[in-house]
Amino acid sequence: MREKMVHLIAHSHILAILAVVLATLCWAGENLVANQMSVEGIPPIALSFWRWTLAFLILFSFTGKKLIQQRKEIFQGRYQLLALGFLGIFCANTLLYIAAESTQAVTLALIEMILPVITMILAVPLLHVFPKKRQLLGMGMAIPGLLTILSKGEWSMLVSLDFGRGDMIMFLAMCCWGLYTVLLKRFELPLSEAQLLTTLIGIGAMFLLPFYLWEPVSERSLSISLDALYVIIYEVLFATLVAYLSWNFGVSVLGPSTAAMFHFLIPVFSAMLAIPILGQTLYQFHLIGAGLIFTGLWISNR
Repeated sequence: MREKMVHLIAHSHILAILAVVLATLCWAGENLVANQMSVEGIPPIALSFWRWTLAFLILFSFTGKKLIQQRKEIFQGRYQLLALGFLGIFCANTLLYIAAESTQAVTLALIEMILPVITMILAVPLLHVFPKKRQLLGMGMAIPGLLTILSKGEWSMLVSLDFGRGDMIMFLAMCCWGLYTVLLKRFELPLSEAQLLTTLIGIGAMFLLPFYLWEPVSERSLSISLDALYVIIYEVLFATLVAYLSWNFGVSVLGPSTAAMFHFLIPVFSAMLAIPILGQTLYQFHLIGAGLIFTGLWISNR
């Protein structure tokens, strides 16, 4: 019996690692799509609103009946659900879109690097979980790897980067995402992954609605092009449904601090996808950076 339990725990751990890897792969593709497709016709609030609204409609068609049956549990956990929907759906992604309008992709990725640090810090007071030595060692390997990829092997160029308003918005987005990741583990609501995500997306879309209605008044109306439609489809299916379901499951098994470490894979996957899709060249700094990041993840998950 004991051996069977150990086997099940090990199996779920492997599945959780694969889940968070899949989530980061989807978000890497999101970066690629956003950088290569023309999204100038879509204001950030509109992009965020339609992403979540369409995702909610798809999920609700599968989970709606069960959610109605569990309305008592949902009402009992309403404050926790409101907090998670506000942080993880409304704030984190909308702020990221706003930041991306005025900040270089390299700078955004550098700021995103602090997410594991934020998550580990928040896990101490909220979960009473202190970072383990192997996690700190793993982070110490992964951060130089990320910097190597972002700087293309020329660390001196990082000194010349300018940080402004968009960077502060991106930092706030990472704080919201880190807090969402930690609270997701703390609350552990009695809903399945799909039911929880449906509820959170519905809450996030409601927070977005007044801002979406106000956006045309500020002369930022929605203009749909074919490229923009491709972006929205990818955002809904992969960056939202696949990525969030995978991420939430991974956090529930691995814990927020360990799961957050896998965010270092996003630039690695972005480079890997850009080579076959965009015809970009594989350089030595890609291999060195990826090697350091994978080594760091291996150390932190031993």
